[in-house]
Amino acid sequence: MRRPRRLLAALLVAASVASACSYETKDFDALFGEDFSVDDLATAQSSRIVDRNGVVITDLRGEQNRTDISFDDIPPVVYNAVVAIEDERFWDHSGVDLKAILRAARSNVNAGGISQGGSTITQQYVGNVFLDRTDRTGSRKIEEIFMARRFEQRFSKEFILGRYLNWVYFGNGAYGVEAAAREYFGPPDCARQQTLEDADDRECLKVAELTIVQAATIAGLVQAPGRFNPYDNYQAARDRRDLVLLRMYANDYITEDEYNLALLEPIELVEDVALLEEQYPAAHFVDDVKQWFLDNPLFGENREDRARLLFEGGLTIHTTIDLELQARAEEGVTQVLPEFASDGRINPDAAVITLGTTPTDDGHVLVMVGGRDFFGDGDFAKLNLSSGTGRQAGSSMKPIALAAELQRGREITRTWNAPLRLTIDNPQVCGAPWNVRGGTGGQVTLARATWSSLNTVYAQLIEDLRPATFVSMAEQLGIGEGRIAPVCAAVLGSENVNMLEMATVFSTFSRSGTRIDPVMVTKVVNPDGTVAYQHSSNPFPVLNASVANQITWALSQGVARGTGTNARLADGRAAAGKTGTAQNNGDATFVGYTPQRTTAVWVGFPEEVIPMRDYYQGRRVDGGTFPALIFKAVMDQMHDGFENTAFPTPPTSSTTTTLPLPPESLTVPNYVGRPVSIDLLVQAEEQFFNLVIAEEETNEFPEGTIISQTPAAGTQVPGLSLNTVTIIVAMSPLSAPVPDVLGLGEAQARQTISGNGFGHDVIYEENPEPGEGGPEPGVVWQQDPVGGTEREGGNVVTLWVNPIPDPDPPPDEDDE
Repeated sequence: MRRPRRLLAALLVAASVASACSYETKDFDALFGEDFSVDDLATAQSSRIVDRNGVVITDLRGEQNRTDISFDDIPPVVYNAVVAIEDERFWDHSGVDLKAILRAARSNVNAGGISQGGSTITQQYVGNVFLDRTDRTGSRKIEEIFMARRFEQRFSKEFILGRYLNWVYFGNGAYGVEAAAREYFGPPDCARQQTLEDADDRECLKVAELTIVQAATIAGLVQAPGRFNPYDNYQAARDRRDLVLLRMYANDYITEDEYNLALLEPIELVEDVALLEEQYPAAHFVDDVKQWFLDNPLFGENREDRARLLFEGGLTIHTTIDLELQARAEEGVTQVLPEFASDGRINPDAAVITLGTTPTDDGHVLVMVGGRDFFGDGDFAKLNLSSGTGRQAGSSMKPIALAAELQRGREITRTWNAPLRLTIDNPQVCGAPWNVRGGTGGQVTLARATWSSLNTVYAQLIEDLRPATFVSMAEQLGIGEGRIAPVCAAVLGSENVNMLEMATVFSTFSRSGTRIDPVMVTKVVNPDGTVAYQHSSNPFPVLNASVANQITWALSQGVARGTGTNARLADGRAAAGKTGTAQNNGDATFVGYTPQRTTAVWVGFPEEVIPMRDYYQGRRVDGGTFPALIFKAVMDQMHDGFENTAFPTPPTSSTTTTLPLPPESLTVPNYVGRPVSIDLLVQAEEQFFNLVIAEEETNEFPEGTIISQTPAAGTQVPGLSLNTVTIIVAMSPLSAPVPDVLGLGEAQARQTISGNGFGHDVIYEENPEPGEGGPEPGVVWQQDPVGGTEREGGNVVTLWVNPIPDPDPPPDEDDE
């Protein structure tokens, strides 16, 4: 009996010593006096990203996964379980429990070491929050005791218990009861059923739904989160849970029946998913939102401060994405373009952007499909194909030139020559001779050249406009500054743009010429409910309304009778749009809109420009195939609750004669063997057929001859106003030497390559062997194939360009 007596005497001596020197060891009045603020107790907690309806997308966690909640939101079953096992006299003592200290001391002496602690909940909190956790000395324990007593004099029991339950670690990266509840038992049911705004004006909390068994399991983790981790040590966790249940019963927190029933229940956990393996919807969009935040000086002076606020600031970030529409869009992409083709090959990937254009969501990014699977194993899975550096948009760029032409007072009904091919030899405007093909022969209006996508007409138009005018209009409509080089080939889509930019351009047409920049975040809210950021749109006019409405009319004809007929929407809903195809079929796009939504679609391979020459029903992929079909699949799901509203009526001079009603069924004529011409296209329309031209290089037939058609002649088709027939037109191969562009600037090199009928791909990489004095930044230092190599037109020439350094580089900072 001597050892416990000695220990008790030692404790009494220690207490008296502490009484004499407590104010010398710590200035408690300064720490918890009148100037002390509850904000001083703030803990790092996870931020949350929600969609436009308040549905949680994901939590952004730093080193600590934590969501602070008020004590009123913690149910009694949870805090009673913790009190029962950690500090059963919590409600009675004044910060220190002498009985617990003596019990722990007795146990430790008998064990010959530390087997129990005697710290109250208050001691645990103040000792770990305000004192050095690594200090195990007696003086540190004395400070903890007196600090706990002063803390209880300053704050209520409810406040202290609430702070403790938000602070304490429960294992598996979860700090606080709400994070623990979600970590072990999954998201709250209310998050599955309703939005944050509908959840009785409170947070949608998992802790509020915990059962007795779940609360006891979590409470049992506090003492040793690793030892009692139910994922790793299930039986130990269950034994510990049963002990908590016993203490709850002994303290009258649960009845005998509740206790006995709870003992029989297993611990049912959600799947344990490592933080880096967690998956969530709209992941490419979330990644862009994080980058937007980290790049925004409103949230901190440097990237490090912004990252700390983003991952530990407990923010709620309200975004524009609509998870339901996002899921529909992803399903539409998969239906049109599954991962694998019928022959087992991997299909091209796709990217989709949908913007709202109604008063309640104008400019909002409602859908962002950045690729097939952000969480996939591929090297390019996380590359956002919809908003990154972008790829060639092909003829989807033509409406920009049309806007510039009409804005300067020219008429959309003006006629142009549309030869099958032409060469523009105007060095001052277009540089090297520019060989262009893609016409019908004869005279056509600019309107028809738009909806039939006639390259030879638009090549003449850009020569007349000048490339600088085209670039200026592109930037006014929504293409990023400096993204497009002032070269003639830009009108045919030689420059890289992304689908977010293209959707911005076309949404400007939809609004009758008013541009509204796209927005992803509408509001950022602090943990205390104050607003840290509120978005406000800044609409500004770019085009005259009459100009924009004429463009819309021409683009609507592209869907009704032009190259975009596969994009026709269900129930005859009004739609306008434009196809785009890169010169070598390595990229294909469709961008279009209704009065309520604008959608841009890109199809291609993310890793590099790979010609898609036989992926669509055995023939080449162009903007009227997969992209137009994806546009339809997506947009058919985007208009719940919207009436089928017509576009504004353009000036009378723009309209065409309405076709008579067709018969109930039609027989497809035979077009094979006939030369393509504008007269043939008009004649086909009068017979209720829309001819879409696709080219094939061959020397077996005279150039301009139709060599095949789909559907075949004699096929019976429904009596639609215009049935689409794809005609394949023979074009002589452009076999020519690859131009030597070494030492040229990037823009001039692109123009030279395109002007000779070749596609191009640019790699920005420093020359590892620059040699003496060069090459300069922005200059081509390598190409493949090398200049002079004989190749057929359409082949891709890869250019290596020395990157241009940032003129004002940011200070070095560690990436988060």
